[in-house]
Amino acid sequence: MSTGVVLLHGKWDQPPFAIAALTDALTAAGYRWRLPTLPWALRRLYDTPLEHALDQITDEAAALRAAGCTRVLLCGHSLGAGAALAVAARRGGIDGLILLAPGHFPERLAADGHTAASLASAARAVAGGQGQARIALVDVHQGQPRRLRIRPDHYLSYFAPDGAAVWPDNCRRLAVPLPMLWLIEDAPGTVAPGIDYAFRQAPPHPASQWRRVAATHHDTPARSTDIVLDWLHSLDW
Repeated sequence: MSTGVVLLHGKWDQPPFAIAALTDALTAAGYRWRLPTLPWALRRLYDTPLEHALDQITDEAAALRAAGCTRVLLCGHSLGAGAALAVAARRGGIDGLILLAPGHFPERLAADGHTAASLASAARAVAGGQGQARIALVDVHQGQPRRLRIRPDHYLSYFAPDGAAVWPDNCRRLAVPLPMLWLIEDAPGTVAPGIDYAFRQAPPHPASQWRRVAATHHDTPARSTDIVLDWLHSLDW
């Protein structure tokens, strides 16, 4: 049986994406893969809403199946990891997840005060019929805020604390247990959610693992290649 992997890059990333570090190893091991450019890429900056991004990822998975893959996994980095989980929870049809240096936690960004004002501004704009006109709104990547010109309706789809990008909610939404590999960066100065934040909210699967990796957020894909390949080989399909 052939296995395919859709690779999903992280926030503000640009080609060559950090997650592309996995491609040579996947090819050498006989896995098919696809690496689309997604709306949170540096040159796109949320030009389509999250729902469209989830549809795009679902289409990428379908393309691998059409190419002969009988199993398809999503492998995401940072915000791409959150999108992978959202697709599995809200679209289905995915056989496993590889989540590298998970990032973008909307409810935490709001609760910490990073995005609360921007969420209110975006909500006012949408309510006033101005949801399609770009305005300056705050995004945060690895603790670094940046004001970006984003459509308010798009912003709410990615940043709403009760929206489709919330990790614990998506874990609880998973209809069936999926094998999941969660690799968390472990480097000086990094602060990542612990195992209880979302991983333990998902239906347990015997092949699922939550591990720390000695890497920065950006370098986690490159530092995780052997772990990812070993885990893929270990799956008992």
